[in-house]
Amino acid sequence: MIRAVDLTDAGAHAQMAHSRQMVMSAPHVASPKELENLIIDRASEEVRVGTWKCEPYTDDIVDYEYDEFMYIVAGTVELIYPDGTMDTFGPGQAFLLPKGFSGTWRQPDTVIKFMTMVR
Repeated sequence: MIRAVDLTDAGAHAQMAHSRQMVMSAPHVASPKELENLIIDRASEEVRVGTWKCEPYTDDIVDYEYDEFMYIVAGTVELIYPDGTMDTFGPGQAFLLPKGFSGTWRQPDTVIKFMTMVR
């Protein structure tokens, strides 16, 4: 029997994953610990759905390879665009990071989110 997956507590769901060090854009950028627990993870990497928890970090993104929908449960994400403008998202907010995005991802605190990624 196929049953629904309860994702009500995203933090607890993310904690069930094995932690790993994030791959950063450059060797000199500090690599935070991240937890990603996927509900859907196609072998082709075309679709990824799940929960994510990650320590604070800042990194540059160049030509992001997914359309990623995110719903922030805890923490803050700041997206800094090449022209210097910025968007900030926090708990209870949702946003789409479109494929091809280039800019800086900054999270000053631990972030927990629901996410859906489509390549």
